[in-house]
Amino acid sequence: MEKKCDYLIIGSGIAGYNALKELLNKKPTSKIIMVSSDNYYPYDRPPLSKDYLKGKMEREMLFFESEDFYKRDNLEVILGKSVEKIDTKNKEAILSDNNVIKFEKALISTGGRPRRLNIPGEEYTLYLRSLDDTDKLKAYASKSKNAVIVGAGFIGVEVASSLTTLGIKTTVIEVKPYIWNTFVDEKISKVIQTYFEKKGVKFVLNESIKEIQRQGKLVVTASGNNIETDMVLIAVGISPNVEMAQRSGIEVNNGIIVNEHLETSVKDIFAAGDVANIYNPYEGKRKRIEHWNNAEYTGKLAARNMIEKNESYNFVSSVWSDIFDLHIESAGDTMNYDEYVIRGSFTSDKPKFSVIYIKDGIIKGYLIINRNVKEIVSLNKLIQKRVDVSNKKEQLSDESFDLQKLLS
Repeated sequence: MEKKCDYLIIGSGIAGYNALKELLNKKPTSKIIMVSSDNYYPYDRPPLSKDYLKGKMEREMLFFESEDFYKRDNLEVILGKSVEKIDTKNKEAILSDNNVIKFEKALISTGGRPRRLNIPGEEYTLYLRSLDDTDKLKAYASKSKNAVIVGAGFIGVEVASSLTTLGIKTTVIEVKPYIWNTFVDEKISKVIQTYFEKKGVKFVLNESIKEIQRQGKLVVTASGNNIETDMVLIAVGISPNVEMAQRSGIEVNNGIIVNEHLETSVKDIFAAGDVANIYNPYEGKRKRIEHWNNAEYTGKLAARNMIEKNESYNFVSSVWSDIFDLHIESAGDTMNYDEYVIRGSFTSDKPKFSVIYIKDGIIKGYLIINRNVKEIVSLNKLIQKRVDVSNKKEQLSDESFDLQKLLS
């Protein structure tokens, strides 16, 4: 059976949902079809590792819209199915049930899937990416006393704080020498780690997992340590879902390659969210960005460009998290810098600081903990405008100085 639409959205995550909303707003009479391998209408993901896992948020609160929102004559949402291949010449998407959707423009927003370790006993471990994953994790947590988390990135530490709050003794194992190693240096990492340890989280660093024995009840590390546990969560990042794009002849290299308008190597087919490999003008390089804000932005931008708006990517991508009583925000490039300036209270007792990263006299990124929104807004603008702060280090580190003044 063949269906027809003006716009096809493949994936129902943050990017796909925001693209859908933008298309409905800008082209309310167009025919839109969304195809998702998920079994549910679009829902928010950040609460999965925090409030929903802790039981502080009801399930229905995760969903962006009620089911009635999707009941429109010009909209069809196909759940529990995947697009296996796109016939790019004829603009046809072949689904997993062999149905075909003919489209004018398409957006690939297939996101990613949890990365596997490929070790013995991994079949007894848990992952956290979807609502079903979290429901399974909650069921385990309800009868567990000890948990092991492999990976000290955002998801690993967020889940560790949630489980600790629930009274579960949690050990986080990280192969690198310090936590959050992909976006902070060791000095800053240690301050944050010490704070988490005071809250009850245990970290085992410079260590990897060799195998999992006794049906998920015993973790054996590479150095030979045995850790008894009731549950094991693997949180070592995601792999982009690019297989369908590859089968369709769309250029792929660490994600789906897109231009500044988010169009792929094939005309009229776009990509957004975690799966898109974008040239970042503020960092001067291509990258995939696995952040909520970027998924929202690129979903909307792709939708507008599918409507022939011809807008270029121009966004300072940021990531945030709430862990225990810390509100954390980070944006820009926090790894490629010459120096950084610390603004605020840089202690592990009650952290409240900003780390401002500078390269060639220009602010490239920041990490902020428990600071006000005004400061975040000012720093985003300073990054965007590429303001030279070579002779402004004292003002940057002075909490009483209004960063907004550097923009005038």
